[in-house]
Amino acid sequence: MASSSSARSSRVATCLVLLLLVVSLREASAARPLPPAVDMPSEVPKDQVIVDKYAPLLLAMLPRGPVTPSGPSGGTNEAGN
Repeated sequence: MASSSSARSSRVATCLVLLLLVVSLREASAARPLPPAVDMPSEVPKDQVIVDKYAPLLLAMLPRGPVTPSGPSGGTNEAGN
């Protein structure tokens, strides 16, 4: 009886070791895939590439309009803030 329980425990241990080995050899699937590498064409000037890169930020550089009437007030309850 003792030999059957030791044989079973050795099978369980072997299965666990094989499972851990398979899991550790798999590629990481939780990482975000990298975008494909694209070579920059030689005919595009470097200045144009910089402008294209920062084009979304150009709107943030424009002056802002006046504050709407629903904006925050200068003070409340005639307190001289």
